[in-house]
Amino acid sequence: MNKLLIVTDMDGTLLDRWQNISKENEMAIKQFKARGGLFTLATGRMEAAVLPYARQLEIDVPIILYNGAKIYSPVTGEVLREKRLLVPKELWKRFIEGACDQTAILVYRDGDVYTPARNEILRLHERKDGVRCKEMREEWIDEPITKILFIAPLAKLEQLETMIRASGVRCETVYSEANYLELLPEGATKGDALRELVDMLGVEGLYTIAVGDNLNDLTMLKQADCGIAVENACLPLKGVADRLTVHHEDHALRAVINEWIPMEKEA
Repeated sequence: MNKLLIVTDMDGTLLDRWQNISKENEMAIKQFKARGGLFTLATGRMEAAVLPYARQLEIDVPIILYNGAKIYSPVTGEVLREKRLLVPKELWKRFIEGACDQTAILVYRDGDVYTPARNEILRLHERKDGVRCKEMREEWIDEPITKILFIAPLAKLEQLETMIRASGVRCETVYSEANYLELLPEGATKGDALRELVDMLGVEGLYTIAVGDNLNDLTMLKQADCGIAVENACLPLKGVADRLTVHHEDHALRAVINEWIPMEKEA
């Protein structure tokens, strides 16, 4: 069992609609870990929005944060690897000028999150993640950041993505929800981070299982030895998954663990 690593997305996969880990999932994960299994999270969230869950599950394996831009130890608080992004001034200007009541902009830097403007969309996100945005400071607009999250209707996000691509900035873009577009450093994906995490762990013959629901999980499912999509996953993710499991509201991680533990016994 100590050669089996399960890596799961959080929103829409591990967590229920109230942003909680069900008792069924928690019990299954802890039993899996007690038997020597390795378990961790891969999420677009920042440290402050993940640590309460990591403590609840007693996770001691490094966590993938910011959709792959950072690998972080929940035990020591150490950043084990981080990729950063430098956004040109002209592009910053266009982002901020385009902000409106329908668009929230969240800028992540050094473990904190900032915004150039507050609105109801931002406040809803703050309540979901349990983290309050600070006021963005212009004095570090030329300094590297971890990522930018845009929350807006899809048509607005598509305009932003086109603008980013036309700017020539070296980066990754990914839709982590239907109304979430993330601007990430070049090479920052969950798949790349999973590969680096496996190297860090240094466990010979480690078998990896990745579980997810959205487009930001696609590279991770491809990178894993077995990629599993939950029933509520988007169609492109189901198309690349090796297996499907139950809806996230039906305790998907318990279902995955119950399926794999017997197979590990037989190995």
